[in-house]
Amino acid sequence: MLPPRGRPQPNRPKDGVRTNQEIKVPQVRLVDANGAQVGVVDTQRALQIARDSALDLVEVSPNAVPPVCRIIDYGKFRFDQLKKQKAAKAHQQATGQMKEIKLHFQTAANDYRYRMVQAQEFLEKGFKVKVLVQFRGRELSRMEFGRRLIDGAKADLSPYGDIEELKVEKCFAIAVSPRKGGVKKKETQGLETEQETPTPISPSGDKNGGNSHGSRIEQ
Repeated sequence: MLPPRGRPQPNRPKDGVRTNQEIKVPQVRLVDANGAQVGVVDTQRALQIARDSALDLVEVSPNAVPPVCRIIDYGKFRFDQLKKQKAAKAHQQATGQMKEIKLHFQTAANDYRYRMVQAQEFLEKGFKVKVLVQFRGRELSRMEFGRRLIDGAKADLSPYGDIEELKVEKCFAIAVSPRKGGVKKKETQGLETEQETPTPISPSGDKNGGNSHGSRIEQ
């Protein structure tokens, strides 16, 4: 059985917000359940109005004179408050973290496109993204083939973030930071509609791009 409105709930976690009988001041400035300003009323009258509405009297501005109280469903109010705090915390954790996408200069065109879509999604969620085109051993003599791939990534991701070219040994690399203010809508056609995708070229000159060797993503 639910406790009657107006009584403290001893098992409820305290969040510092005074409700119902916890409000001890003689008068409050009341806002009713519809958001309308009622004005300054005796606290006991405000409590009675809340009871009659089967809602809670919640102190929302304790430092005002007199304190401002609203008539609301405190359980729903607290749930919405915690949901917003959780979302804000998740966004804060995402900001500043970096996702890394690794490509090989022989990465196939369809695999490249998939990686670019992943990078776009990371940027829209607030993550930074690093894109690497790696070379090993004899591949270092073919680095010009990776330059075209990294240039394509710069063009595809520029609508979604601010791009910085990185100096990394034996790699072509860029870092993309989420753009403040969001994606430039007029520039998003690159990943949402068909456009020319940089076609990886194999060392033998085959424009089919070989296989997707070395293409992976690390989170």
